[in-house]
Amino acid sequence: MKVKRQKRVAKILKYFHLNFGFRKPWNLLVDGTFCVACLQNKVNIKEQMPKYLEEVKLITTGCCITEMESIGSPELYGATLILKGIPLFRCDHKKAVSASACIKSLIGAGNQNHLIIASQDHNFRSELRGVAGIPLLYLHGNAPTLEKPSEMSESLTTRIADGKTNLSQHQQKILTELKKQTFGEPEPDEKKRKKRKGPKGPNPLSCKKSKKPKVQHLNATSEQSKKKRRKKKKNKGGGGENIENIES
Repeated sequence: MKVKRQKRVAKILKYFHLNFGFRKPWNLLVDGTFCVACLQNKVNIKEQMPKYLEEVKLITTGCCITEMESIGSPELYGATLILKGIPLFRCDHKKAVSASACIKSLIGAGNQNHLIIASQDHNFRSELRGVAGIPLLYLHGNAPTLEKPSEMSESLTTRIADGKTNLSQHQQKILTELKKQTFGEPEPDEKKRKKRKGPKGPNPLSCKKSKKPKVQHLNATSEQSKKKRRKKKKNKGGGGENIENIES
């Protein structure tokens, strides 16, 4: 397979992986029309599909096989044998329905089984393009071709990106899983410590020591200085009296 073609397939599969949660191995659901085209173009499904999609799991349904057998054409005998050799995917239809009706019931509204549909029925593929999130594959000559995402799929992804639509539970689950893969699991929030209920302690501001005024200290120093001055005056006076007594 050419490198350019391989890159195109990888890009489309990555789109469905990121936006719709598809994972390897890819589930490729094959119907009778695809087996007929493979037989006519000499394409070995079990060899070519793994080369084209890498990791792939081929599946079909009992209703698809019953439809091929009911036609009863000898030209479809080989294609019916190829279809019978593919593992069955349970469809829960007690009474067989047409292959297209069976596949539609498996897809439902959101393709929760992540099925890639391989069919040569052009009308059936155009109907499936009306449902978002369905990759379609067909044979172009002898080359398998994976269709680009439909307009419905692209419009849904753009609306989700712009936040203009409400996500379903399945889509929310896909987004959370993708966030875990890219960013890792979020760390658990630390539990907030519960405040103990009980008597509150004293106000720290009330426990401060009161500042004593410095006025008393200043008054005491002023009185001491006055006493010292008085004592000096008395000493001077006493000295004068002694001199007068000596002269007399």
